[in-house]
Amino acid sequence: MKTVKIKLTSYSILGLMLITSCTDLETEIYSDLTPLTEYTTTDTQLAAILTAYEPLKQGYAGSYFNLQELSTETSAAPAKFGPWDDGGLWARLHRHEWENNSGDINGAWNFCFSGVSTCNRLIEEFQVSAADSEAAVIELRAIRALYFYIAMDMFGDVPLVTTFATAEASPSRTPKQEVFNYIVAELEELIPLLPSGTKGELYGRINSWSAMGILARVYLNAETYTGTPQWEKVATLTQQIIDGGQYSLEPNYLDNFEIRNEGSNENIFVVPYSKSSGPGFALHMETLHPLNKETYDLQNGPWNGYTALEEFYNSFEETDGRKQMFIVGQQYTSSGEPINDPNGAIEVDSKGNPEPDGPPLIFTPFINELTPKAFSQSGARIGKYTFENGIGTAMENDFPAVRYADVVLMRAEALWREDNASGEAVELIRQVRERVGLDAINPITEDALYDEIQRELAFECQARTVMIRFNRFDKQWWEKTITDSNKNVFPIPTDQLNGNPNLVQNPGY
Repeated sequence: MKTVKIKLTSYSILGLMLITSCTDLETEIYSDLTPLTEYTTTDTQLAAILTAYEPLKQGYAGSYFNLQELSTETSAAPAKFGPWDDGGLWARLHRHEWENNSGDINGAWNFCFSGVSTCNRLIEEFQVSAADSEAAVIELRAIRALYFYIAMDMFGDVPLVTTFATAEASPSRTPKQEVFNYIVAELEELIPLLPSGTKGELYGRINSWSAMGILARVYLNAETYTGTPQWEKVATLTQQIIDGGQYSLEPNYLDNFEIRNEGSNENIFVVPYSKSSGPGFALHMETLHPLNKETYDLQNGPWNGYTALEEFYNSFEETDGRKQMFIVGQQYTSSGEPINDPNGAIEVDSKGNPEPDGPPLIFTPFINELTPKAFSQSGARIGKYTFENGIGTAMENDFPAVRYADVVLMRAEALWREDNASGEAVELIRQVRERVGLDAINPITEDALYDEIQRELAFECQARTVMIRFNRFDKQWWEKTITDSNKNVFPIPTDQLNGNPNLVQNPGY
């Protein structure tokens, strides 16, 4: 089978982060497949289609995760005595003081538009070279719509590039309303044409159900994008997924995030990751303390970065099964011995001499400050995705981009927005809460609904979008003041402005 490999440039911020980066819209392809090559076999067609998902793998748990989560009231990357300061990069992200040349902002732009470019190229090649290309083109169009949605959500007006040649011609930005209309029209046309299978070779690829889930999310945030809410359409699409009976809530919440979570009945669309295919998903390195290398027998010492914010951690009831996603308390070696931190806060013996082994390594929800000298043990660590013993910098867990619980909550929110006394909304939220040992919420208030969504979908690349939908992203929280609503979209990266004279910067930057 011929393989198509995408080369994406990665760079490190002080050796800590791997972030996808490139400086134009075109993805460099290394392959002997050319526009003149006929995709005549199932293998060559599938190999080509899968390359369209590669930018998603590179960016989803990387730059996209950082922008969607670390800019919100759920989490941050405090500068623990220096290593995570990176010139104030992470503090600026948290405080909404980001710069146009931020690596993550440029990386997010590039993963979206390298994905668009790959889809455009393949669609044209299939149309020219493959006699039986209809199914492939349908899937590629759906993937392209997803890339456009992510780009629109993050940057607002974006180039609506639908031919491969246009990517090289310095395209200008298209108004957000037109991009929204395009995404909606594409997905509505493609949903009945996409396959409805959920397993086998369709795993990790867009099918009719995942396309419905993506479209429901587009409609859920329609008021943000266009000024006009679309709650009824959200309710209709999510009901179709529920009635389809292909997916259901897993009895155990955390089973959806296990090392090998392919068998989850809840994960509708995932971004597949593999520890053997590069560091696309490296949460264990980003959140754990260097000494946790001994806890999980890791090949490398983690970087001691991402933590949950104390208020978010404390928002979970003690009986909430989802609170187990956080790592707090004394840390131990894999053999059960307590770990001491010689670089932690200094403790002295009765004679005033420093303890030679340092204090115990104990993670506390409390974070003393964001920068420049956060305590190295401060902050609950993000353990939602099970960490595998003995791995390097890459995780095996597939990242859930659309989950059945997400669909249930989308329908509940849509019904509640239309009728604050909706009994069905109460019942739907009860199902999600009952799974983790909690009682129903009745009546539903806006605060309760918001909190439930953020807790259920924590660290799944949705926190920023949820905050914007609930008009909270520009508000004040820990170590962040009230900011301008212009920050609801990120700036167009400097590299893109320099490389394309037809791009215009977002207001306020």
